[in-house]
Amino acid sequence: MIFLKKLFRRAAVSERRSGQMSIWLALGFSVFLALYLVCLESVRMQSARRQAEQAAESGLFSLFSEYEPHLLKEYSLFALDTSFRSGTENMDEICAHLWKFAELNTVDAEGKTQEGLALQGVSVKDPVRLTDGQGAVFYRQAVQVIKEETGLSLAEDWIFDEAFQQKLEDDSRSFQEDCEMYEGSVVDYEYEEGEEEMSSEAENWDGMWNRFTLQQVMDQPEAISQKEISLEQVPSHRTLSRGTGAELGTEDTVLNKQLFVSYLCEYMRHAADMAEESENDRYLDYELEYICRGNASDAQNLEETVRRILLLREGVNYGYLLTDEEAKAKAELLAVVLAAVTGNEALVKGVKHLILLGWAYGESLVEVRQLLKGQEVVLVKTKEDWQVPLSGIIALMGNPGAYDEQKTEQKGMSYESFLRLFLTIQSSETLAMRGLDIIEGQLQKNAGCERIHVDHCIDRLTAQIWMDSLQMERSYRYE
Repeated sequence: MIFLKKLFRRAAVSERRSGQMSIWLALGFSVFLALYLVCLESVRMQSARRQAEQAAESGLFSLFSEYEPHLLKEYSLFALDTSFRSGTENMDEICAHLWKFAELNTVDAEGKTQEGLALQGVSVKDPVRLTDGQGAVFYRQAVQVIKEETGLSLAEDWIFDEAFQQKLEDDSRSFQEDCEMYEGSVVDYEYEEGEEEMSSEAENWDGMWNRFTLQQVMDQPEAISQKEISLEQVPSHRTLSRGTGAELGTEDTVLNKQLFVSYLCEYMRHAADMAEESENDRYLDYELEYICRGNASDAQNLEETVRRILLLREGVNYGYLLTDEEAKAKAELLAVVLAAVTGNEALVKGVKHLILLGWAYGESLVEVRQLLKGQEVVLVKTKEDWQVPLSGIIALMGNPGAYDEQKTEQKGMSYESFLRLFLTIQSSETLAMRGLDIIEGQLQKNAGCERIHVDHCIDRLTAQIWMDSLQMERSYRYE
């Protein structure tokens, strides 16, 4: 019995000590539980934020998946039409679409909105338009298209080191300088004229350039396009909606400019493509000629372009004739015959060079006809490449197609090569905006797209989204 009492007392003491320990344990557990709940809430909030960010990004991705399909199909460009082909920009509609797409990413499998992800509001701002910065956004996309098509985008990252990039830039700059020098290579020579008048035969040589008509260089003159546009309505002339892309600039390195010219030549048409007949579904038939010259009518753009080619080729051909002793002898002999009655040596010399210029012009006229038929011409003539004899020049004016077939196939510059030259010496801003003129006009030829405007087509957008206690701002652009 005594033993039991002692044991009982010890048990009582033991219970008293166990109670003291459970209080401290309870306090420690409470602190741990509070810390655990704080961490759990933080994880929940971070998870909700992450889900909200995912919903916002998915919503923007879905919104930008509504890109204008004709723009992608015809020109490989991505842009979202903020007017939805209505002609009136509607940012409220953009917000409605974004709300719908974002909301679809905040519901669970049962269609219930997840806790903390209920949409409270959306807004959009800072659109970057294709026309911003005088076409800088379009310019950037077009350059990237060519880089991806040619594999240059991969080469930039994996192969091209800084030295090679610099060499490409230097080569492109040299090409542009050559184009500018070639454009200004024609020199007019003036000679003192005697008081005597030239004979009527000599006057025929003097008036060849002034008698030029576009029909002389076209194989089918009746097929010359008569299309004409209103310049007041095109993006390069009208007042445009403004976005936030003006500061981008046109990344006007010489290499990028050459890539942009390549884009224009690939996606735009020219007279050699349309020589057979005019297409009614085209905005303009001579698109590259419009970008070069910027006039309202196809015929005027083509005529001015052809005249520039004629002028360039006449200068080059005249330069060759000055080095050909046999050609100079023939011209001098004819000049003596034409001006012999005057006995004036200065007049004879002047007529000689007039004949050489007329001869060079006739050869150039034949070359332009061949260029427009898809043939090529050598950059600098040789005796073997010369096609028109001196005796055939006057007859050529009445029958321009007499020498359409080359004696031997020439390799050198095509019609498109000359257009590249003319495009290269234009400013990047002019190229971009006139390119957008063509793109907008051609888009409006598609059914249902009559009210599309390129300054409503955006490349980038910033969205603000509110969800319960969360607020996010995200930007998205086409890459």
